[in-house]
Amino acid sequence: MDKRVFFIFLIFLISFVIFIFGTETFRFIVFGDNRPYNNEEPQPAVFRQIVQDAEWIHPSFVIDTGDLVHGYDANAEQTWKQYIDFLNVTKIFDMPFYTTVGNHDVAGENGQTDYELLLHRPLYYSFNYDTSHFIVLDTNVNSPNGNFTQAQYDWLVKDLESATSADNIFIFMHKPLHEYGDPTDTAWTDKAMAQKVEELFNSYNQKYHNIRIVFEGHEHLYWKADFDGITYIITGGAGAPLYQAPQDGGFYHFVLVTVYGKQVYTQVFLPGYFDVKYYPLNTGAFNNVTAIIKNHLPTIYDGLIIKGLQFVMPDSSSYTVSGNIPSRIWKTVKNDNGTVTVYVEAKLELGSYSQMTQNVVTVSVAK
Repeated sequence: MDKRVFFIFLIFLISFVIFIFGTETFRFIVFGDNRPYNNEEPQPAVFRQIVQDAEWIHPSFVIDTGDLVHGYDANAEQTWKQYIDFLNVTKIFDMPFYTTVGNHDVAGENGQTDYELLLHRPLYYSFNYDTSHFIVLDTNVNSPNGNFTQAQYDWLVKDLESATSADNIFIFMHKPLHEYGDPTDTAWTDKAMAQKVEELFNSYNQKYHNIRIVFEGHEHLYWKADFDGITYIITGGAGAPLYQAPQDGGFYHFVLVTVYGKQVYTQVFLPGYFDVKYYPLNTGAFNNVTAIIKNHLPTIYDGLIIKGLQFVMPDSSSYTVSGNIPSRIWKTVKNDNGTVTVYVEAKLELGSYSQMTQNVVTVSVAK
């Protein structure tokens, strides 16, 4: 079999569906390990593309599984500079953006201080969205023999107890509980604590059955496995150097998660396989602006819905949208310069990695 065909087939295999019936709908995107190769380089180009793709898809929120900067052997200036670059790349997000702390993030001089100061995130926390609960953990405690404090473990127990009525629980951590090469081993240096945390997940889930997926990073690849009824996904392909062959999960990617009540779909996407161009110009000077969306992305259900089409239009009381695909205006925002940004949701025609579909959406000032 041709290597490219095999690789594309692999992408379809690792996209999967968990069938549990439900009704409510929202989406979020997960990726991780976007750090630069060393302490001098900016954020990788592939990470910039992933951020742009995520913004075009425009889910309810985005979560990074950690290793945002290089960190190791970095002085204070280098650490600060790479965090600022990370913030500059991700500032295009027009939706909440959550981060998980990675070992590289706290390794450099002032790394942990800069992380908390610039990202405005504690090292571990939780939040709710719709009827789901999200837990973000710190697996990088700087101690000789461990990655997890007893204080955090006690907090985790209480947090899980507070979420027994949630339809779904999604957990995020940087270091995997199971090694890709040897699932019986763990990336945690404190093996006993790793086992204790996993046993907590298992005992809780046997009673409440709502932990759906544990997302992890650290290893620069994609890997999915089920342990005791819980799905574990390593998503560490957002820009850091790859060490595995594509067929072994070593490819750049991000994961789109769609939630229908208790029904959860995930799909792995390669970055840079769809593009948006605006004509004649998207500056607010024209009464008619057309977006051409070239799509190579396949989907496992219908067509890909994107909500991040942004048309900068002259100020008007109303606008219309037309094109060759289903689309609707879902939000308008007045800008300081007198223009209005019109947000459009569109359902792209099914694409494939080998064949492009061309989608057209036009926004006009209503007459």
